[in-house]
Amino acid sequence: MSTAVRKKTYNLDEEQIEKVRRLFHAKTDTEAIHRALQKTLEDHEVEDALDRLLRNGRFRTVYR
Repeated sequence: MSTAVRKKTYNLDEEQIEKVRRLFHAKTDTEAIHRALQKTLEDHEVEDALDRLLRNGRFRTVYR
């Protein structure tokens, strides 16, 4: 999968970026933001897959 990289300017909370850098052991703000976005997309895919399984009756809802 090829990705398009574009330079953008955003106003972001510096403390949140620093927390994400520590969480992911990222060396740069850009790496931290990229990894946080990737994690968000992966989590969303997992949630969608679990929701589909629940709708198909393959799992019981226990903690919802």
